[in-house]
Amino acid sequence: MALDTFEIELLDPIEQPLPAPTQLAPRLTTLAGRTVGLLENTKYNSRELLDDIAEVLQRDYGVRDILRRSKESASRPAAAAVYDELAAHCDAVITGIGD
Repeated sequence: MALDTFEIELLDPIEQPLPAPTQLAPRLTTLAGRTVGLLENTKYNSRELLDDIAEVLQRDYGVRDILRRSKESASRPAAAAVYDELAAHCDAVITGIGD
C-alpha cells in the first residue's frame, strides 16, 4: 500500500532586527581598589555563584567593595533604578545566572 507524500516549505517573512552599534566601555586594567556590582537574577544557585565570585574578586584581585542587587524576576529586566545605581557606583558589574 503506497502512501502519498508531499512536502511543505515554511517561510518566515519576518526579518530579524540588526543590533544597534554600541560603544564598549573602556576596559579596566586592574580590579584592585575597585567597586564591583553583582546583579543576581533570582534563578536557582545564582546567589551562591555570585557569593563565590565575590569572594574570589576580593581575595585574589583586591576588589575593595561589592555592591549586590537582585532582579525581581529572572524573566524580566531589573528596574531602571537598579541599573542606574550600578552604573553610578560601580567600576564593573557582573550579572549572574543560576540553574
